[in-house]
Amino acid sequence: MREKDPAPDQAPLYECLDCGERVEDPDGRLCTCGGYLQNISVPRPQ
Repeated sequence: MREKDPAPDQAPLYECLDCGERVEDPDGRLCTCGGYLQNISVPRPQ
């Protein structure tokens, strides 16, 4: 069974894999430091 999104009205949250900065609406797939952004607003399998 899949879990429901706990906050469907919130914008997706992304975190930089290099520096840890979090942004809600990135311009692309890269952070300002040049690191890759990962969507952390979705549940991950356990």
